[in-house]
Amino acid sequence: MADAPLASTIVALALIPVAFFFVHAYLSGRKGLPHHRLTGTIAVIWDLTLSIGYMFYRSFGGEVEGSSLEIEGIVLVYFMVHGIVAMLVMALEVVALLTGVMTMRGKDMSKLHRRLSPYLLVLWFGAFASGEAVYIVSYLL
Repeated sequence: MADAPLASTIVALALIPVAFFFVHAYLSGRKGLPHHRLTGTIAVIWDLTLSIGYMFYRSFGGEVEGSSLEIEGIVLVYFMVHGIVAMLVMALEVVALLTGVMTMRGKDMSKLHRRLSPYLLVLWFGAFASGEAVYIVSYLL
């Protein structure tokens, strides 16, 4: 078991509340409740900030000295799929945020927003669960 990098620990823990915000935003949006806009915006902005920041950190060599994962074979494929899904999620988050803002400003983008939201929720939880699983297996077990 390798030492957990601080950045990975922060992201792993900080994404847990985002899961609650996403579920609330999705369910309250389906019911037309007023807090949908607030929790959805918080979820998307919080997740985008963490995800983009973490990707930049890792892309430019961010790691803890003495801590490394052996990334080869099936683990490499796993990380590649996780990364692709995470990037797709970020694109969907931007579209969901933009269609939500446009709908609030009077342009009727609600159909597209409503159509994309289940995919965003499922893909987000896939990326979230696969990232958390790597963290738990790599650093806690």
